[in-house]
Amino acid sequence: MYFMNFQTDLEKAEVVIVPIPEEKTTSYIKGTSKAPESILNASCELENYNLETNSEPYLKGIHTTKPIQIQKFENYINKLIISLGGEHSITPEIIKKIDNKNLSILHLDAHADLKDIFEDNKNSHACSMRRTYEINKNLVQVGIRSLDKEELNFIKKNKIKTFFNKNIKTNKIIKNLKENVYISLDLDIFDPSIIPSVGNPEPNGLNFEQVNNLLKQVFKKRKVVGIDFVEFSPRKSDLNSAYLIAKLIYNCIGYYK
Repeated sequence: MYFMNFQTDLEKAEVVIVPIPEEKTTSYIKGTSKAPESILNASCELENYNLETNSEPYLKGIHTTKPIQIQKFENYINKLIISLGGEHSITPEIIKKIDNKNLSILHLDAHADLKDIFEDNKNSHACSMRRTYEINKNLVQVGIRSLDKEELNFIKKNKIKTFFNKNIKTNKIIKNLKENVYISLDLDIFDPSIIPSVGNPEPNGLNFEQVNNLLKQVFKKRKVVGIDFVEFSPRKSDLNSAYLIAKLIYNCIGYYK
């Protein structure tokens, strides 16, 4: 299955879509293993022309790999890598395999995910940013509205730049990012009224325009080397969420230069 039913040869493609149907530590609503397939299916309903970017982003060349286990993730140099999770535990494993020189991690999420251990597992989805921080301390968090006291103390002690809840000051966020950026986008950053099908829904989230505009400016002002979309748990009664995610991905492809 290919994104939008297009498949460009890997060597010629500017964008590589990597499905990673990981589901080992989900703690509330299950189903992240089905997310990549759901997003790819929804992408086939997109129009080739993208009004947001006044372009046909697919012409840049999109290559979709076969679904992989996270241990087999490969870095594709000089291409935009879009990983379709799967649960959030895939992020630190990706960060291990990409060039971290002059790189910031932009983390969009309802949850801080900075627990050292959760449910006796240091590699839980709830620990994904703690493990990522151990690899790359250039971490900027946006949209956080749920965390425990230990995580809050960790943020304060390590002076992690965190923009809580709807405190989306785009210019300040971007000023804290280095030249190269990897984006980890947990889909519960959205309000559940926008995307209800997530593993851990949290009220009072962001809307599509807020998230899209932030991504647009990051792509415009920094070099985005990769982005993951995680914690989507599709359900048959909700087809809207998968389509919205596919649309956001296509916008990102259009923003990529």
